[in-house]
Amino acid sequence: MPKSFVYTHIRGFDEEVLRGGIPQGHVILIRGASGTMKSSLAYYILYHNALGGLPGLYVTLEQTAGSLLEHVASLGLKATTVSDALPILDLSRGREHLEEMVAKVGAMTDATAPRGEALVAVLKAKVLELRKKRKFELLAIDSWDALELILEFQDRRAETFGFFEWLRDLGVTSLLISEEPGWQAPSTGLEEEFLADGIVLLRLQPVTETAYQRRVQCVKMRSVNQDSDDHTLLFENGRFEVARAIG
Repeated sequence: MPKSFVYTHIRGFDEEVLRGGIPQGHVILIRGASGTMKSSLAYYILYHNALGGLPGLYVTLEQTAGSLLEHVASLGLKATTVSDALPILDLSRGREHLEEMVAKVGAMTDATAPRGEALVAVLKAKVLELRKKRKFELLAIDSWDALELILEFQDRRAETFGFFEWLRDLGVTSLLISEEPGWQAPSTGLEEEFLADGIVLLRLQPVTETAYQRRVQCVKMRSVNQDSDDHTLLFENGRFEVARAIG
């Protein structure tokens, strides 16, 4: 049976790197250091799919919806053209916002239960509500690091596994934005890297003493015979594209 793909709409990436696109229903980490355009890339993918009739949901935990919209406008993306097909769930107040949602719906019925469990429950309920209402097929969470901090995972591996399985059960393709673990914390992030279906790594590569070049690498993509080589990531005239990286 042919596999269905979600296209990134990055010129050269779907065809040459993914050899088809992202398999539908995958949980993908978009990982990189600050300044590598992780959020821009995730929004870009959802934006172009929304233009093509595939609705999405963008969950922002690190910046307000207004700030996000200002940023994407500076990239030349007209968010107003996809406002119905690509709503933004603004959780930029983080834990405070989820606590208010818990209080409103009365999710915390057991006073002895860990507070994190109630926060997870109310977040899932809100996403499910929007899934039924908007019928979105793509989900971006910006960022996984902020979400994990808010939800206070006690058993990181088990709870990451459970959350990723819940995302798959939603029947959507998920993009989780995540900071690249630094050399000082080599054990950080191993759970989500192992449990994710795909990893797209962004980084700034020094090409001279003063100049840097954006690079993208598809480190992992289950069910796809992807090209795992480095590619230069370019953004010009409102479009991302990749080119073969030259050392």
